[in-house]
Amino acid sequence: MGRGRAGVAGTARWVAVVLVLAATSACLPPRVGGGLLPGAGSGGSGGSSGASPRTPAPAPQTCPQPRAGEEFRRVEPEQAALDRRAVVDALTYGTARGAQSLRVYRGHCLVGTSGNDPSTEWTPLPAWSMTKGVVSLLVGRAVTLGHLSVDDPIGEHLDGLSPAHAAITVRHLLTQTSGLRFAWANDLNAAALLDSVARVLERPFEAEPGTTYVYAQVAVTVLVAVVEAATGEDLQEFAQRELFGPIGIPRTDWRWARDGAGRSHGFAFLDMAPRSFGRIGSLLLAEGRWRGRTLVDPAYVRAAATGTEANPAYGFLWWDNSAERMITAGFPAQEVLERRWLPAVPEDAFGLTGMFDQLLVVIPSLDMVVLRMGLPHELFGDPLGEVQMRRPRWDHRFFRLLLGGLTDQHLPDPGDWVPDPDLPEPDWFHLVGTGF
Repeated sequence: MGRGRAGVAGTARWVAVVLVLAATSACLPPRVGGGLLPGAGSGGSGGSSGASPRTPAPAPQTCPQPRAGEEFRRVEPEQAALDRRAVVDALTYGTARGAQSLRVYRGHCLVGTSGNDPSTEWTPLPAWSMTKGVVSLLVGRAVTLGHLSVDDPIGEHLDGLSPAHAAITVRHLLTQTSGLRFAWANDLNAAALLDSVARVLERPFEAEPGTTYVYAQVAVTVLVAVVEAATGEDLQEFAQRELFGPIGIPRTDWRWARDGAGRSHGFAFLDMAPRSFGRIGSLLLAEGRWRGRTLVDPAYVRAAATGTEANPAYGFLWWDNSAERMITAGFPAQEVLERRWLPAVPEDAFGLTGMFDQLLVVIPSLDMVVLRMGLPHELFGDPLGEVQMRRPRWDHRFFRLLLGGLTDQHLPDPGDWVPDPDLPEPDWFHLVGTGF
């Protein structure tokens, strides 16, 4: 019980610290290529970085994935077929919008980082709901090792369930279509104080499993219990030996809080150093391979990055950028939006997101990974100005600046940020539940 509360309290202390850092370090220049580049420009609202017309550049350089104990090889933006000014402007803009770590990789090379990264890249920062995406990777590793299948009913691994609950499959939990009744207040209370898996598997159904997307929280922790039962060991031990260790993430670079029963939370409360989270992005870019070794079956990675009929923009706890329609994560209410997840990014992108704008984006067509960890962008003014008296989402203008600097290919200008419709009224049915 204490460990669950300690994880929440520790995260609250971290937020207080970075609020101070945000006020004192947002003006630090980014680091691109081999060193700092002072005098970063403010950029512009267009897709161009402001540089003079460019001739087509050679193919971007690629780097080997680093061994344990090594860092990603740094290259100059020009070696990665990116305009230097565009990289600097994008990183400067992203930092001004609350990023405590912002890292751009191309071809498994590190092209640039925010000015805050020298102080934060080695510090475990809250991943929030990107934790869900890591749980999906661990399910994928267990599937690859033959411990379970995504279509296994969870009753094959967990005892004492009713027939209806036992019939929920691993796939249902990965796609947030378990059908179980969900309410935010109930989930967070169960996570902090109780055996959250036991509580969630006592809940009634609000939909037939596999039919309806509801962005739940503690239901993801059921996947933790399934992996532990299938592998016969604690999830964190399995993670370090089978996934984190093989890609060079040291045990000192992460911590993971537990619920009242001592089980790792599945929906949040993994903290990880940005330099190590970047390795997860590199693993995903390589479709589950690390230095020639397959850790997660590429077929699982592709399936996880593909939306479902229930939510075309959501796969196995990862987001899919190819769909023109999406259902949001949903607080205080889920929304149906007639747009792609990240409109300024190519359609083949996929990734992980978390509260307060945590973001890991993988763009296979550009051989690119971008990681952002930090504070919510809404707390910070936009140096490029507001749109309709609203502060634009940080990611749209960041990617417009960054990808406008590609020199080996040309992407259509996505235009400036367009506000989504106003938030709907709170969905009280999924905010507070009674009787369970």
